[in-house]
Amino acid sequence: MARIGEGLTAVVSVKLDRPEFLGTTVGLLGNTAVRACVGEAVQEHLSTWFDERPERAAEIVARFVRGVHED
Repeated sequence: MARIGEGLTAVVSVKLDRPEFLGTTVGLLGNTAVRACVGEAVQEHLSTWFDERPERAAEIVARFVRGVHED
């Protein structure tokens, strides 16, 4: 399995009244509605960032593709 996001970092802050966490280390947010909302926001903003920086986007995508083919 490729680690597509290797080297890619994002910080997302979400405030919830009743957060739900999964796993023994409580490291995964369990609120599916919130995960979907965060995923959509990241996709939207990353898409905008890529559109504004096509050369940089091409470099990042090429690195992802190389990583997929190396595994």
